[in-house]
Amino acid sequence: MAMLGRTLKIRLYPNAIQATQLLEMSREYQRLANLVSQWVFDHDFPLNSLKINHALYKVFRRESPLNSQMIQSVFRTVVARYKTVLAQMKQHPYCYQDDDKKWVRVTKDLTWLFKPLHFSRPQADFVRQSNYSFVNSLTEISLTTLEKRTKMPFTIKGFKQYFQNGWKLGTAKLVHSRGKWYLHIGITKEVADFDSTAPSQVVGIDRGLRFLATTFDQQGKTRFFDGEKVLLKRHKFQKIRTELQHRGIKSAKKKLKQLQQRENRWMTDINHQLSKTLVTLYGPQTLFVL
Repeated sequence: MAMLGRTLKIRLYPNAIQATQLLEMSREYQRLANLVSQWVFDHDFPLNSLKINHALYKVFRRESPLNSQMIQSVFRTVVARYKTVLAQMKQHPYCYQDDDKKWVRVTKDLTWLFKPLHFSRPQADFVRQSNYSFVNSLTEISLTTLEKRTKMPFTIKGFKQYFQNGWKLGTAKLVHSRGKWYLHIGITKEVADFDSTAPSQVVGIDRGLRFLATTFDQQGKTRFFDGEKVLLKRHKFQKIRTELQHRGIKSAKKKLKQLQQRENRWMTDINHQLSKTLVTLYGPQTLFVL
């Protein structure tokens, strides 16, 4: 069996009071995360939640309004962030030439960091049932705040299937973007392994610019997926990006960042549509070769 993963994105609709509660709670979570990050940095990066728990848990319980489960989530969040950075650093070793002009590769670790990792945005991680749960026949969601749990409506268009059919809901991340509140929930499900020795068919895929994809199947049939409209839109993004880069002022840099995020979201959606079309077209048990 293999484990299939998804991210369930839920739009929350808190009232004014609830929005304030969520913001205060996520800011407190952020504050504690930065304190934990500083402690990890000062104590030679012990990436063990138990060691951090022994050192900071009692202090946080006395000084912070966060409940015990949320404090434990803070520890796990910080450890996970440092482990991610460590993995990234190992993938990009430091290379230099020695006296004999030979290239030497030195694996990086967390001691190469000049300062602790910083959590720049308010955030919070919720544990299933302990910090969030769905109530009233899946019409409302109950969330932990600094004071008490609060219930609010939500929408989950196109994702109701994931509340059944064997999907398991995991830790959720609270996201505040452009004045809107979201909850991103990691979900998993066990599925049968793909039998690579006996696929129903093999399809070759070539990616490109003029054509987003060109496929060739076992029946000798070739299909082309036109990318002209996508290419024209990318040229428009590039033109706007060049104009903003020439300006060089603060507002232009901010706009440039927003434009990049917008283009990334759009291109991700295009790739998702393409992959979904290919899977629907060729059916299950198809081996795609890039």
